[in-house]
Amino acid sequence: MLPQTVNENILILVVQGRLQYTMNQATLIAEKGDLVFIPKGTYRGAENYMKEPHQKFSALFHHTIPSGTVPLLDKPAFTKAKVRNFEYIKKRFEALHREHLEGKPMHRFIGSGILQELIGIASRDVETGEISPMKWQQSGKIQQYITANYRRTIHARELAEQIGRSTNYTISLFKEVTGQTPVQYQRHLRITEARSLLLNTAMTVAEISEYLGFYDSSYFYRTFKKETSLSPSAFIALCEKEKDPAGEPDPHSSAE
Repeated sequence: MLPQTVNENILILVVQGRLQYTMNQATLIAEKGDLVFIPKGTYRGAENYMKEPHQKFSALFHHTIPSGTVPLLDKPAFTKAKVRNFEYIKKRFEALHREHLEGKPMHRFIGSGILQELIGIASRDVETGEISPMKWQQSGKIQQYITANYRRTIHARELAEQIGRSTNYTISLFKEVTGQTPVQYQRHLRITEARSLLLNTAMTVAEISEYLGFYDSSYFYRTFKKETSLSPSAFIALCEKEKDPAGEPDPHSSAE
């Protein structure tokens, strides 16, 4: 999904796989069991994480609830929380989705009640497990440093120096906020760039491997396949097939 400003509030439950969101210049990885609230006006982009298949439920809504009534709805920025009763929340999203699809009498009234319940539960879970603005800021500094240096080896102490904390705290903080370790985030940046180079340049696998800082081509090959489930050559072949209108549908397209 190309970045755009959302015109409605969105409440999302991820039920399978992982998604990568870019919201107001910050990167967020959401995985199974995560509730994500995106307030109206957020500049948002989203995609499957490394082309993994995913499934999620999304509820889009406007509201006239007075400020101070539901803490979640007062938040000016996007928020993520791990749900405490995943199966129950999933069933309530399924019920909301079913009411919307079937359109039976009173479906709007019933759907509104289900949505209010979900917003209330999400607000309670966020309040008990909220990530502070300071942590978002610190994570952003680490992300910027990794992005600027992702082609070389980055030591944990370098990241810790960016926020003036211990290495253990820094790694734990980054994982809490983004859903990835710094190593995973750097690897994601490298493989994302590798995908672009494979499709848009004449560079060989060996040249791309060296350019991106991998110590040998075989390690690059293994990492690429681990991250994308495809070898570099298979990835190129799949992308070429997807350009063909007569090809099969993209197997990684998301399902709401």
